Amino acid sequence: MKNVQFLTMPSTHLLDLAGPLQVIHTVGEMGAGSIDVGCIGPEASVGAFQPLTLTDIRPLPRVLPPDSVLFVIGSKLTPALMRSTAWRRSVDWLRRLGHERPEGLRICGVCSGTFLLADAGLLDGRLCTTHHRFIPRLRAAVPAATVLENRVFVEDGDLLTSAGVTSGIDLALHLVAGAFGEDIAIQVARENVVHFRRFGADPGLSAAMRHRSHCNQRIHAVQDAISSRLGDRVTLDELAAQVSLSGRHLARLFLAETGVSIKQYQIALRMDLARRLMTSSRLSLENIAAACGYGSVQALRANWNRHERLPPSLLRRGAGASRPDA
Repeated sequence: MKNVQFLTMPSTHLLDLAGPLQVIHTVGEMGAGSIDVGCIGPEASVGAFQPLTLTDIRPLPRVLPPDSVLFVIGSKLTPALMRSTAWRRSVDWLRRLGHERPEGLRICGVCSGTFLLADAGLLDGRLCTTHHRFIPRLRAAVPAATVLENRVFVEDGDLLTSAGVTSGIDLALHLVAGAFGEDIAIQVARENVVHFRRFGADPGLSAAMRHRSHCNQRIHAVQDAISSRLGDRVTLDELAAQVSLSGRHLARLFLAETGVSIKQYQIALRMDLARRLMTSSRLSLENIAAACGYGSVQALRANWNRHERLPPSLLRRGAGASRPDA
């Protein structure tokens, strides 16, 4: 994720652009990664739908580098815009990009930006979404696509689409988590004071992100400490001392901010780590138990059986990571 470009059209919605742009730019600002971030488009200067003019927009490039991310930003959908030269040039460019797709390219449609992807033929046979007001219109425009509603964003391989406006932020954080890890995504979200969100039909958040929808920096610091020391025995008093609170006060505050106890949060992280290690490594259960902070395989199994449907042996066999001692 070294090159991220934002296709910016006339009548663009500022928050559709600014939200994901801010998230991606923060990665570089924090020193977590070096990303070439830019706005490209059919015109060097465009009037946003809100009363502001955007300038210094780069021309549409002939090619994008490998492993690029392209955000196609939503605009005010008017008949005049969709008949314009700017729209047609962008559609032609996207169609060519789809045919000559650079290796590792991911295309992200934000809000009504999905209609540019639709005109370019990039939604045929794919799962996608858009702003809730445009769901019927998109289904009519692209009958070959499966348009999902009540979703923050939809990921179908190298095509990602979001519901619009602030959901572009959720989509960008999802990409950051995949490229740089959940810890960086959490830091970016905290820097921008935004929450991780899902609607009812969306895939669930990971344990690390699930209880981060609060703005209490002391509790975030405690969550960071728990996450970084899953293999250690960390006491309540140690955590409380880090944030200058009493153990009792920290326990009450943690529950109020996150909805779970410190112990429940720690177990959720440990189960999440155990699941990843079982499905993506060849470590023995003894080593997995130690990495997750359990003193024995029996302790790991006891917690596992309370929270998981499949036993470790079946989970590992299904993931192709089976071992004789699993």
